[in-house]
Amino acid sequence: MGATNRDYMRDEPQSRGPAWGEDVPATKWLIIVTVGLFILQSIFTYPVGSSSRSFATATPSQVIQPVVMRLGGMVGSYLEDWLPLNPHQVLQGQIWRLVTFVFCHDRFSAWNLAFNMVALWYLGSTLERMYGSAEFLGFYLCAALACGLIFTGFGLIMDLPFPLLGAEPCVLALLTLYATHFPRQEILFCWVIPIQIRILLMIYAAMNFYQIMQAYSGQGTWVQVAYLSQLWGIGFGYLYRQQKWQLAWLGNLCDVRRWRKSLRRAGTARNLKVFRPESTGPLDEQVDAILAKIHDSGSESLTDRERSILQKASERAKKRQ
Repeated sequence: MGATNRDYMRDEPQSRGPAWGEDVPATKWLIIVTVGLFILQSIFTYPVGSSSRSFATATPSQVIQPVVMRLGGMVGSYLEDWLPLNPHQVLQGQIWRLVTFVFCHDRFSAWNLAFNMVALWYLGSTLERMYGSAEFLGFYLCAALACGLIFTGFGLIMDLPFPLLGAEPCVLALLTLYATHFPRQEILFCWVIPIQIRILLMIYAAMNFYQIMQAYSGQGTWVQVAYLSQLWGIGFGYLYRQQKWQLAWLGNLCDVRRWRKSLRRAGTARNLKVFRPESTGPLDEQVDAILAKIHDSGSESLTDRERSILQKASERAKKRQ
């Protein structure tokens, strides 16, 4: 073994594993996109007046600022005009809101974003390695879509005061799927309290069911139930695991590298000149039969017609050269 092959003689440090997120690209980019949009929410703002109207009564020409409405009206954000889930604007054709709401967070609550992104990294990196990037991304987006459709259904039958935003439904869907694989895995809730995944999941579900029971008994409102996106995420994660759904096709639709390769192959195919040999017709068949006859009986057995066919085939071969 040469000296350069020894670990202590190498100039560069030995790799200790993949770079950050290299083996879990879907999880990495979900975090990057969500955090990036959160930053843009805080940058691209404009002053607005106070408003207390329900967005269900807004006309298409009126711009709704969900976070501004919560805080009494100070500064609006352009991204918050287009990303959160507003059922009535979905019916007006803005169907992207059924998914984009999970990428938009309350810009006045950075802790909520931090909690969701830490949970996404912890749960998502493990699940993506198990299911693959395409399936994991399809699961995440379908969880958002399912919860978005449920919220939209509530918005069509009742007056909801605020749009829906935040990655909680997707995070709870990931937590549910993770719990089906590792139910006794312990984590630090709020980075302090050790608790099993299944116990944490049951606590979340119980808190949401309690609000439903309050609404059913008249002690609460069904408007509060409409915002139980965590419960819808839990339900989606459970059904995904039980029904063994396959959602990689949706993840592949979002694979930019796959689209680039397809476009590159299409461009290469247009520039290639495919050689198409001219049709030889029955002449080659006749030559094959004559050669077989020569192999069996010798060239002396050939007739004048067969010799003429061989001569013609020889002349054609010379012209191709």
